[in-house]
Parts: sequence; structure tokens; C-alpha cells
Amino acid sequence: MTTALYPARIWKEDGVYYVQFLDLENAFTYGDSLKEAKEMAADVLSAMLSSYVEHGDPIPGHSKKTGKDIYLIAPDAKVQAALLLRNARASRPQTDVAQAMGTTWQAYQKIEQPNSNTTLAKLQKAAKALGRQLVIEFI
Repeated sequence: MTTALYPARIWKEDGVYYVQFLDLENAFTYGDSLKEAKEMAADVLSAMLSSYVEHGDPIPGHSKKTGKDIYLIAPDAKVQAALLLRNARASRPQTDVAQAMGTTWQAYQKIEQPNSNTTLAKLQKAAKALGRQLVIEFI
């Protein structure tokens, strides 16, 4: 996983914009405008993915579905960072990555949590320890 964009169907009905994620069960929301619906969708996605991480559940994959009413929604940056680190680490123990970063296991464990306030410097260091590059982009 190099991105955390999840497709959502957004449609207008009776003046309300409804949102349904295609790859997540029970992930619905709505908004009074398309902009508000997308913002609400990002909040729902962030909460759902955070819950999976916090409970140790497998993170559902995301498809590449497209269509006129399909929008790609990203979770907040903290959740994206946590998911990308976990994916890059794969089955490598957190202790190995922490050692490569020159930090403790507990300190590394925190940066994989979606509610942490990880700095870009820590993410850069983690990426290097994982043999990856940190790339930041606006879409």
C-alpha cells in the first residue's frame, strides 16, 4: 500500500449528499453539500481505520473502482502515516525498526498509532530504517 485512498460512492438524493464506502462495511455518512460530504467521509474513514489499528484487526484493502459518482477519500495524515508505516514494516518486528532508528521499542510503537503526533523527522527516520523514502504530496 503506497496510498490510503478509499473509493466512496457519493450521490445526491432529496438535497442531501450520501456517502457509502465501497470497501468498508457499515461506513456511511452524508453532508448538505458535496464538499461537506467529502469532509464527513474523511472523518468516518479516519475513525474506522483507527479502530481497526487500535483493535489489532486487519486493515481492509482498497479497490481501484472508478465511476462518475466515485470519489477517492483519504483519511487524516496521522492515520495515513500509521498505515503506511505498518505496511512498510510488514512482518519485521517493531524492535528491529526501533533499533535501526536508534530509539526504544516503546517510542517506535507510538509512531505506528493513528492518534500520535509524530513529527516529520521521526517519519523520515522510520522510512530510512525501513529502507524506504518518505514522500509527501498534495492531491
